[in-house]
Amino acid sequence: MSGGKAQTGKVLVLGDDTRSFLASVRSLGRAGLTVHVAPANFRSPSLASRYIAAIHDLPPWMRDGGDWLAAMRALLATEGYDLVIPCNETTLLPLARHRAELAPLARLAIPEDAAIDALFDKQATRALAERLGIPIAPGRALRTGENAEDVIAELGAPVLVKPRHSYTLERLATRGKVQVARNARHLAAILAGAEPAATFLEGFFPGSGLGVSVLASRGRVLQAFEHHRVHEEAGSSYYRVSAPLAPDLLAACGAIMAALDYTGLAMFEFRRDEAGRFVLLEVNARPWGSLPLPVALGVDFPYRWYRLLVAGEETGSVAYRSGVYGRNLLPDLRSLRATLQDPGLGTAARARLIATWALRLFRPLAGREVHDVLVRDDPRPALAEVAEAGREVAARLGQLVPRAEQRRARRLVATAHQADGAGRIVFVCQGNICRSPFAAALLRSALDRAAPGGGRLEVGSAGTMPAPDRPSPPEAVAAAAARGIDLASHRSAWLSRARADAATLLVVFDETNRAALLDRHPGAAAKVLRLGDLAGIGAIADPWGGGPESYERAYDAITRAVDALARELAA
Repeated sequence: MSGGKAQTGKVLVLGDDTRSFLASVRSLGRAGLTVHVAPANFRSPSLASRYIAAIHDLPPWMRDGGDWLAAMRALLATEGYDLVIPCNETTLLPLARHRAELAPLARLAIPEDAAIDALFDKQATRALAERLGIPIAPGRALRTGENAEDVIAELGAPVLVKPRHSYTLERLATRGKVQVARNARHLAAILAGAEPAATFLEGFFPGSGLGVSVLASRGRVLQAFEHHRVHEEAGSSYYRVSAPLAPDLLAACGAIMAALDYTGLAMFEFRRDEAGRFVLLEVNARPWGSLPLPVALGVDFPYRWYRLLVAGEETGSVAYRSGVYGRNLLPDLRSLRATLQDPGLGTAARARLIATWALRLFRPLAGREVHDVLVRDDPRPALAEVAEAGREVAARLGQLVPRAEQRRARRLVATAHQADGAGRIVFVCQGNICRSPFAAALLRSALDRAAPGGGRLEVGSAGTMPAPDRPSPPEAVAAAAARGIDLASHRSAWLSRARADAATLLVVFDETNRAALLDRHPGAAAKVLRLGDLAGIGAIADPWGGGPESYERAYDAITRAVDALARELAA
């Protein structure tokens, strides 16, 4: 829906994924709005969209949020946006915290605080649903000292151990994950590391996953759209189908919207069993992953949301086609590959799965399937996604060439010095509390022994996770001390753009580190070295969360690789 004529407004969209973010960008851009974005992943295929007019680099929210707030205020004051739309919780929660400072500069597409309290806390959502008579799965808060056998006896197996919040402002760098315990032994292991105040337990409700998306104004549902998950993996569905609105589900959504006097977008997740019974699982009070399907079918949630918040326009409900499938192609292919590689899958089942998947490829020809990323008027994100997959395949093939990584690593080390002999080496891991600070201290010690009191190489460490000022865990401190390195006073630091740009060599430990670094700093690819390649040992696994033996293994490998690096630098 475009309101009949092109618009002249200006919107800032926060995010970078190929689902909720890209669907929002396209919806607003097609209406003629000027769309600016601020991503966390600067390699995202979504950024290739023709509808993006400008890309801004904002620091992540850290500590008290001062740097983020200053950058956001400056951007809003300079650009004069009509609306700011966050597409995930890591961007929504900072906006909510600083609502008072930012609201005078632009409208914020975020729920009111009461709705955030009710919908971003899964336990509070359950309590609200229960008060309104909406079915929920059996469950309760985790108690201190829970006995796993007693929990299984009460709730049955499997048991879902859920975080109350997927994210909190204090822990934006890590996502709380749902864990499924299939027996008492597994549950006991999960509960051993769970925080009772932040966790609740839920019995498993058998059935199929489905969602109802809504646009609401002051508690009244203006538009609703229902989809069913065809198959799902790890809580995500890369293949789903539009369906007629079920009156009982729509009534449940309407009751919650009315109770909260809610204005904005929301997606309700349900499960329904073969007997027709349903339970509410959670509510996503922001743009959601299945958003491309309703947008493709003419239910233009993002633009209508813009009209509601900016112009106060309450648009009427529109009909949509049922039985149309939506696919996020590359993730769906990866999911298929993972399923086919399951050793427990029999030959007949594998053949049926391949045949079923192949038959579905004909649905687009019949007009019964749309793709999240590949669309006719904006093909570049899909092309960028395919190119990215091709680079991943090429990198894997390159690793098959004997000693190729070691030769490349040596060439990289040769460029660590600038023309004047100075240089900056930064070791980078995820949290900057285990591997990178130890490796940096070890190399500094080796260089000082080789050239006491001198050398013009600066050596430091940082993390890709925006969680600064954290100490190294006790296991890391002990393992480092046994090797003559003091990590007791170390505190983590985040790899800023200025520091990444100034480095002459960025040393990572595994492919996860490399990917996270390049997501934020894609221009740094030519100076990224995987440390273990110098010693022919490849990736050095993250010991965090493991026992003392994990740190012993990691630090032995780092010691061997840093020795090789020191020799190459000396040469």
